[in-house]
This record gives sequence, structure tokens and C-alpha cells, in this order.
Amino acid sequence: MVNTIFKYKKTSEQSEYVKQLFRSAEQRINFVYMIIMIAFGASILVYIINNQWDDTRFFYGGLAGGFLLVGIIINIIFRKQAYPWIKNLNNVVMIITIAVLCGYSDDVAPLLLLIPFINSFYFRPVFTLVTGLVCLLMMYITIMSVMLPYYNAEGNFEFNPILAITSAFDFTNEIQRMVIGGKSFLIVAGVALVIMSVYLSFSSRRFTIRQGELMQKNLTTETELKVAKDIQEGILSADFPDNDSYAVYANMTAATEVGGDFYDYFPIDETHLAVVIGDVSGHGMAAAMFMTLSKTLIQVYARMNNATDKTFELTNRYLQRSNPAKFFVTSWIGILDLTTGTLSYTNAGHNFPVLIRNGCEPEFLSDKPNFVLGRRRLVRYREKRTKLKPGDKLVLYTDGVTEAQDAAEEFFGDDRLLAVIAREKEHDQQEIVTSIRQAVNDFENGRDHYDDATILALSFKDYLQVEPAESKQFYLTTETFDSVTQYVTEKCAEAGCDAETVGKLEIATSEILANIESYAYENGGELELLTKSRDRRMTIVFKDRGKPFNPLLVQEPDVNMPLTKRKPGGLGVFIVKKLVSETAYSYENGQNILAIEMDY
Repeated sequence: MVNTIFKYKKTSEQSEYVKQLFRSAEQRINFVYMIIMIAFGASILVYIINNQWDDTRFFYGGLAGGFLLVGIIINIIFRKQAYPWIKNLNNVVMIITIAVLCGYSDDVAPLLLLIPFINSFYFRPVFTLVTGLVCLLMMYITIMSVMLPYYNAEGNFEFNPILAITSAFDFTNEIQRMVIGGKSFLIVAGVALVIMSVYLSFSSRRFTIRQGELMQKNLTTETELKVAKDIQEGILSADFPDNDSYAVYANMTAATEVGGDFYDYFPIDETHLAVVIGDVSGHGMAAAMFMTLSKTLIQVYARMNNATDKTFELTNRYLQRSNPAKFFVTSWIGILDLTTGTLSYTNAGHNFPVLIRNGCEPEFLSDKPNFVLGRRRLVRYREKRTKLKPGDKLVLYTDGVTEAQDAAEEFFGDDRLLAVIAREKEHDQQEIVTSIRQAVNDFENGRDHYDDATILALSFKDYLQVEPAESKQFYLTTETFDSVTQYVTEKCAEAGCDAETVGKLEIATSEILANIESYAYENGGELELLTKSRDRRMTIVFKDRGKPFNPLLVQEPDVNMPLTKRKPGGLGVFIVKKLVSETAYSYENGQNILAIEMDY
């Protein structure tokens, strides 16, 4: 038992939170002792005022009162501290005070047994055991000695401490005195109470340590969740775009510290904007991690393909392979051509967006939804299209909005959502999102959110006017590689690219031309090269009519492996990705379209 006690003491030294619990316990028990001292002091004061003691009793009573006064003053001064010597002082004062008062009446002796019991709440078993043994010894002495005659020849009371202690250990007549005095039960009860106090102290200490460690873990978990929440808020960007062509605003309210909902918006290229919303099944940290994976995959595949159906197909395959927890994701993605207003979109089991035509009432952009992401591997997703005109708005949301409940467990529902949007349709995207969020909060009327709720609004302001990229046709063969590369060099120089950027783009162009010549054509073929510079970013687009082939999907080689053991292929594309800032591939109108971009 003692080894276990010291084991727990070591554990407490390793946990600052457990130490704080022990310090708090000491402060509480020190306060209890101060109250008891005040009560004892008040009793002694009453006796003195009523003149119920003779001179000898008055002396020792005053001595006890002096000890109590010192203890009370020190406890008041250091009431907010938990110095170890304060509890030692309290025990010394109480033991001496009770022992002195026992010299006049053995009825006070049982009060000594309160001390080890109170000490048990210090949660220090060894301290409780030592003070308990001291109190037992003092009680034994007082019980034995109080039966001696302490009157002098003149008949006055004269207490002699030395005589009291020596007579208590006079074993020749000890048993006889105990039996005669009828006090033996106090010694037995005292031993039992000390044992009980030590056990109570030990068990309370063990419980407090476990409680402290649990609270420390909870505190650590809360800290980690707060960090995770900050990371998630960083992932869900709040830098909302608002330009002459479009504006976006979004809000996500998590049911727990971190949520499984997500939204995203990002440019696919200079003329296309993607907006995404999604909802991962479940809540908490695991759902948030799966959300991050889903959001990242959707953005990567959307940039690579510029097609909503292909984006979801590739995302679904990856999630299905990497989903041991059997999560699934409902999601909606739309890619808006800012030059024409054409909105291509795919729905993977998600809520229907609300479309606000300029000057019209809001309506759901409904269609037959596809299957959710992450549960079935071979799922074909359909892409739909609609046309947006300047002034049109699109509102995306998760089921945490329409399935919010009031006190009567009634859902917020689609009708209320449409009513709020209809009321705010003339306002901008931020006002629409804020009004929906406020309407849901008012409807819940203080009820806790049981699900994450996310809202995103897109406002299409005007068609994007883009200067066309400069185009040149080549007939690609190994003999024309140099002329194509020289053309790229000239265009980079005209744009003001620095020498390092020009060199990297020359190498990237050579690798891409070799790739096209190898995979697209057997004996040469047509190549269209588009170049454009804007905002210190050089864009080069390669178009060929060869066999469909996405080089960005080729597995990257292990450059650390010896050449003799490395599988052929993929090195050229790997070099291109390392050299340039962005790469994107799509297959449209019978053409492979590979674009590279680089800042300079």
C-alpha cells in the first residue's frame, strides 16, 4: 500500500493539473481548520469572561487561546496560499490546544480523533497516518492522566504535565484504570478511526489523481480541438472574392468544435470558377479529417479535368479506397464559365441549390441526384448545364440548414428557406447568407445545433471580358521541336519574364513536346500553341488531336531508385511539375489540352 501511495505521489508530480487539485484541497482544509480554531477560541473566551476557571485553568486556557490566535492570524494572512508548513502548523496548534483542554476534562479527548479525519482530505496518506498516531498517543496520555488527583495540600487544582505523562505509562495499574474509567473503548475507536482516515486519504488521493489526469487529458483534447478548429477555419477560406464579374460569401457553423461540412471556391483557370459544398456523414475530428481529404481531392481533380462529372468520379474512387470508417460525402460542384455564364454542375446526393434569376422568385435547381461519394467504387456521375445571366445568384447549403429543429422538433424546411431567400433576393450574397443564418438561429430559439450548417452564395455580376490568347499552329515532328521552343522563348521575352523563368519554361516545353510526340502521334501531327501573360503570370497551352491521354495521371517515378531498377515513363511530366507553378489537363472537342502556368 505504501509503495502504491508513493507511486501515485510521483504521478502527481508529473501532472501540473493534479498538483493544482492538491493545492486546492489544502486551501479548503486549511480554511476548515481556521473555522474550528475560531470556534475553539470563542468557547475559551466565553469561559474566561464568565470567570468559570480558577487561576491554573485560566493560565492554560489562555495558553491554548494564544496558540489558536496565532493559528487564526497565520491562516488569514496566507488564506490564498497552500504552503506545506501551514497544514503542519494547523495540526500542531489543534493537537496542543485539545491536549491542554483535556487536562481539565477527559470529555474533550475524543476531539483529537477529528484531526486525522480532517487530515484525510489533504489527500496525503502518510501525513494522515503520522498525525493520527500522534493524536492516539495524546488521547491515551490524557485519558490515563486525567484520572490522577491534581490537587495540592491546600486543596487547589494544580496540573502537572510531567506527572501526567509519566503516570500514563505506569503499566502496573494501567489496565485497572482503563477498566475503572470505562475509557478503553475510546482507544479502540481511535485506532479504528485512524485506520479509516488513512484509507479514506489513500482512496481519495487515488481518485483525485485519476480525476486530475482525466481532466488534464480533457484539457489537452480541448486544446487539440481548438487547434483543429483553427486549422479547419483556415482551410475554409474567409478571403471571399468580390470583383466586377462575380462575388462569393459563405458561412459554416459546426455542431461540435470541428465539423464535417465544407465549402470551397477556386479558379480553374482564367475564365472558369468552381464552387463546391459538401457534407461528410458524422461529426467530430474523424469527420473533419475526412472532410479535409474530400475537399482537397475535389479541388485537385477539378483543376486537372475542368469537368464536374469526371471530378466526382475520380474523387469517389479515391475515397472509396481510403475509407475504413465507411464515411460518405454528399456534395455539389459547379463550374461557371465567366465569359459565357454557362454553369456545369454535378450533384452527388446533396441538397438542391437555390437559383435566383434576376427579377424572378427563387427556385430549386433540381435534378436527379447521383450517388454519394465514398461508398461505391464504380459510379458514373452525370454533368448538367444551365445558363446564368448577370444579376443571377446561386445559394448552396447543407442539410443542417433545412433540418434545423425548434423546441417542438419541427424542421426549418425548404419552404422557410425559400421564403428567406425571396425576402433577401435583391441584396448581395453576404446579406443572403447572413439572413439565412439568422433565420435558422431564430427558429431554433437557443436549441443546440445537432448538425453542421453551411451556406454559400454566388453572385454572377457580369461576363468576364478576356483578351484572347495568342495562337500559333505547328506541325509537330522531332525536327520542329527547336522552332516551337524558340517561339516560346520569344513570347516569354516579350512578356518580360526573367532569365530563370525563361529557362524553366524552355525545359518544360521540351519535355511536353517529347511527351506529345511519343503518345499522341506516330509520325507527327498538328499542334496549336497558345501563349498569354497577365498579372506577371505566363500561361502556355498545348493542344493536339492525338489519342486521349492525360499525362498528369502518370505515376511519378521514384527518383531515389537506381535507373536500372526504375520503371520507364513519367520522368518528363515529373520534371514539368517541379518547374512550373500550375498544370492542368482536359480533353475537349477531340483535343488534348495541357496548360502550364508560371509566375515571374
